[in-house]
Amino acid sequence: MAVVLISTASFAQSVTLTFTAKDAANQHVQLNRVSITNLTKGWQETIYWPDSTLTMQNGTGINDVETFPETSLQLSQNNPNPFTGTTEVNLKVAEEKDVMLDIMDVNGKTVGMHRMRLQAGTHQFRVTVSTAGIYVMTARQNGRTSSIKMVCNGGGDGNKIEYTGVVGANNHSPLKIKTNSRGLTNNPFSLGDQMEYVGYAIINCSAVESQHILQAQDSSQIFTLQFSETQHQLPIVTTNTITSITANSATCGGDVTSNGASSVTARGVCWSILQNPTVSDSHTTDGSGTGSFTSNITGLTTGTTYYVRAYATNSAGTSYGEQRSFTAVDTAGDPCPGVSTVTDYDNNTYNTVQIGNQCWMKENLRTTHYSDGISIPLGSSGSNTTAYCYYPDDSVSNVGTYGYLYNWPAVMGNSSSSSANPSGVQGICPTGWHVPSDAEWIQLSDYVGSQTQYQCSANSAYIAKALASTSGWAIIMSNLCAVGLEPSSNNSTGFSALPAGCYGSNLSSFGSDADFWSATQIYGNFVYYRQITYSGAYLYRNANDKSYGYSVRCLRD
Repeated sequence: MAVVLISTASFAQSVTLTFTAKDAANQHVQLNRVSITNLTKGWQETIYWPDSTLTMQNGTGINDVETFPETSLQLSQNNPNPFTGTTEVNLKVAEEKDVMLDIMDVNGKTVGMHRMRLQAGTHQFRVTVSTAGIYVMTARQNGRTSSIKMVCNGGGDGNKIEYTGVVGANNHSPLKIKTNSRGLTNNPFSLGDQMEYVGYAIINCSAVESQHILQAQDSSQIFTLQFSETQHQLPIVTTNTITSITANSATCGGDVTSNGASSVTARGVCWSILQNPTVSDSHTTDGSGTGSFTSNITGLTTGTTYYVRAYATNSAGTSYGEQRSFTAVDTAGDPCPGVSTVTDYDNNTYNTVQIGNQCWMKENLRTTHYSDGISIPLGSSGSNTTAYCYYPDDSVSNVGTYGYLYNWPAVMGNSSSSSANPSGVQGICPTGWHVPSDAEWIQLSDYVGSQTQYQCSANSAYIAKALASTSGWAIIMSNLCAVGLEPSSNNSTGFSALPAGCYGSNLSSFGSDADFWSATQIYGNFVYYRQITYSGAYLYRNANDKSYGYSVRCLRD
């Protein structure tokens, strides 16, 4: 058994410097670059627009967890460490068996978990942690463990472990040391060092320098660099409308007057304290002209309030309209707009559900034919080359509710593996629909995990209850956030995952597991699939042999 040694006393403190600027008339100035000089340590660093922050580490001494050698299971130290949000880890496996990975904080709380079957070799994982702190990551296989200590400075998009590939195969290469990451200096710094800050900008077509700031730095700080020049007259812009609000997008509009300047571009700008949506610009007015504009805003989070300002730019700078706000509307759980049902070749009709930007079948597939009429035979044994379907729990009476179980050859037809989004693989799905790729399953889990109303215990990884049906599950009386605990509270997304079980060497797990194929082969005969268990809180990302029989959900093209 591996022994883990943890030292918390050497945790480094981060100091973050953030820069903005004003002209002599107190108008915002866009900085071209900022020069940061440590007069005590004798180094200088420059950050360039659009970067506006620099993070310095007070001291060093991040010690790795010591893992006494285990030749059959070896978790390598993550890189980089410390890290901001995301880091990468290699795992060496000596034999092909299931591996469980988990991440635990210093209080013993599990914040991330991943389970899958790995072949012998070295595999790479991407780890994301949202909260600053010290964590222990542990790999477990067949009674053996290997652990490392990781130090996170915060900033990650949720807590998760993602498989990225075999090291040295399929264009995956070994980890490389990353230095001088964007916004983070490797130069030495100690609290109280004497610092100098100078900003540079283009004002009225001339390169100018801000006033210098000289001070001892002992904490994070926001600086406003002052320029002595005054910018030329700015354009006039107003925000008039916010329309077409949905769960993921909205449209804002405004008017702009160029105010006698040339090359004025009007844009809609949206932001919140949680994220920065994507904005599409769509209008330009030149000279002394006046015009209206609209901007499409995407990447919104359901239930989040967004603050909207239109702005316009010319050679003199940028001006802003009045601030408006709106809340993204939740449409998840509703039928797909314009496609409330879909019918397969056997005339089975399925309800649909809109979740984020994806339109899913709300029921498990139960066809015995491809869309061209070719039949899929009922199987009595497994195969990774011949297409078969199977009765859930070996009972034809279960098909109406739980659909069929299909091996991967049946799911794909004659199509090849796809990792694209969308997959482009119709396979067993009706015309106009396709088998979801691993990337499309990731899109679903990322969206559901980003919505607080679908999280259990405010954990973005605990989304199984939001996806699982309200009936059919084995009951469990403990394990908070488990699907089988009070199943009547499940299914807030409307996805309605049913525990149809699986076919391996025999039929099993009926009432306890829901397993869904993807269109993405990982290596050899192994393919990604998704699993929900009655005793778990996760939508597991696993891989298994093509001969297994799992349920199928189709996505609209």
